[in-house]
Amino acid sequence: MQIVIDIDDNLYTRLFDNGDEYVADMRRACVAIRKGTPLPKGHGRLIDADALKPISAPIAPLTPEDNVHYELVYMKDRIDHASTIIEADKEDKK
Repeated sequence: MQIVIDIDDNLYTRLFDNGDEYVADMRRACVAIRKGTPLPKGHGRLIDADALKPISAPIAPLTPEDNVHYELVYMKDRIDHASTIIEADKEDKK
């Protein structure tokens, strides 16, 4: 199971960097996991869509339809090459 959790930076640092085990920190980590968002089985590759830049077409289209087609192809290429945050879940095919 993959879960997206929201955890405080300071808590994360204390859990992994200082070597001490505090019960209060472990409890906070458990609460963050419990409040996490499970990712569905077979989910696709997750990217930061907000990091994609706006489209600016560098060519002059012949028709409005050409422009729409170009923008769709250009945006698909941008998405395909965006940095991956979480890899796709390859669901078992039985």
